[in-house]
Amino acid sequence: MKHEENNRTNRHSETSDFLHDKKAADQLFQNIVSELELNPSLTRHSGCAYHRRFIGRYVLRGTCVLAAACLFAFCGTGFLQKPAISRVKAAPSSNAASATVTFQVDALFPVRDVSASLNEKTINVDTLGNNGYSIEVSENGYLLLEVVSISGIRSEQGLSIDSIDDQAPVIVSHMHTGSLIEIHVRDIGDSGVDYDGIYATTSSGMIKPESFDAADGLVVFPYPSEDMYITIPDKNGNRLVSLLQPADESGTEESR
Repeated sequence: MKHEENNRTNRHSETSDFLHDKKAADQLFQNIVSELELNPSLTRHSGCAYHRRFIGRYVLRGTCVLAAACLFAFCGTGFLQKPAISRVKAAPSSNAASATVTFQVDALFPVRDVSASLNEKTINVDTLGNNGYSIEVSENGYLLLEVVSISGIRSEQGLSIDSIDDQAPVIVSHMHTGSLIEIHVRDIGDSGVDYDGIYATTSSGMIKPESFDAADGLVVFPYPSEDMYITIPDKNGNRLVSLLQPADESGTEESR
């Protein structure tokens, strides 16, 4: 009996100690809440939940930062990279009346704008696919290509176009033979002399050549008795207008 009574006494003492420790812990927590001016409704157990939310918040924030860093590492270089213009080629047409310029744009992301200007005049740019582009030009001059990335970074490349025939033919020599005047002509461009389009005019009207030989560049007119304007075009629309004065057989050349 005495042994059982001692056990009950010990259990009572342990219960009292536990309640005392719990009360002391709660009081200590309330003192901390009061000192930190936290919500007075917080308890020791709600503090644990707050701690878990606090840790979870920073874990989520850290995950977002890590994801942003990975995204920048993956594509940041391409997003900020300057687009490159490459494989620029200019191919003149068969009659040298125009030229086709093709080029490639090298960029990790699609570009915002591709434009071109010739002698500071805007011209159309056609898309070929696979980042390829094409431009048709019909005059010589300075061609400027410009590309703008989606991040606003610009890239430019210029080239000179000089393959288009914009020069009129010239008269190499002329000679009075009997009732005829023989004129040797040459085209200094690449389109060639348009022999079928050669004619002359006087105050009496238009005169066509008696004959011509394209292989020798020879054009034969009847010898005029008055001033005669000889028009010699090429196949690109350039033309030479030359005045022949029969008195002294001299010609004053004028290209148009």
